[in-house]
Amino acid sequence: MPIHIRPFQASDLLARERIFKDAFSAGLRPHIYPNGTTDADLIHNFGENIKGLATKMSASDTQAGQRFFVAYDTETSAPTSDLEFPETWDKKNEVELKGKDREEAKRIVGIAFWQLQPSPRTQEEIDKEAAEGQSHAHAPSANGPLLDAFGKALTAGREKWIGLDAYLYLKVLAIDPKYQRRGVGSLLLDEGLAVANRVGIKAYLEATEAGRPLYQRKGFVDRELVDFDVARYAPAAKGERHGFMCMVRPAPEGGKKAQGSAEEGEGHGGNEAVVEKGE
Repeated sequence: MPIHIRPFQASDLLARERIFKDAFSAGLRPHIYPNGTTDADLIHNFGENIKGLATKMSASDTQAGQRFFVAYDTETSAPTSDLEFPETWDKKNEVELKGKDREEAKRIVGIAFWQLQPSPRTQEEIDKEAAEGQSHAHAPSANGPLLDAFGKALTAGREKWIGLDAYLYLKVLAIDPKYQRRGVGSLLLDEGLAVANRVGIKAYLEATEAGRPLYQRKGFVDRELVDFDVARYAPAAKGERHGFMCMVRPAPEGGKKAQGSAEEGEGHGGNEAVVEKGE
């Protein structure tokens, strides 16, 4: 089962939705979309991601922005459901793979979304970034109050443990359940952490209990367990626990460090704490 890594592209959006839905079926997602996702939700989320791919990506280790990676199975073709976008989406023809590209498309089995800030920031810059994030519109049927409150909890953790420092932030790590415990999560982590190693900066993430062992093996250290009262915004969650652990991987000593090899045996393989905060 040769697994390869490549940058995320717009045609991967349906695979992203499939993996998120399957990997996080027992986490926050059922409370974010209590009635499931509609085509309108998908089209909204696709549009937001298309804008991000066009305007918020980092093209080099010295440019702040997002780095998205996917893992794919070189021996398995992509399912048709990953290739055919809703007919009602006006960008369907622009995004869908065609011809040979479609025929040769492989199954995506994992996704990692990172945020790179290669240099220290001022408080003014952080405040401006926070204000821009508050203007984000949610998908039509999403539980907006839950997303807003959870987003604030995540932001508070980052501000506390990153401060003004340069950093690499793991926003999402999601693995197809059929491919969990096969080293996919480790490969995706290594791809991102190689950036932190080259730049010589700390890395940060929020983890569920299931994901912590993998992150600990990669050098992340527990900093603070944050409990979040989901039931306050989603009554059906009464009695459930939805906390997350703030974890930091210190900057390499001397500024740089050689990249480690992938490890087998990762657990859940998903950074479920943050999966839907931007939708």
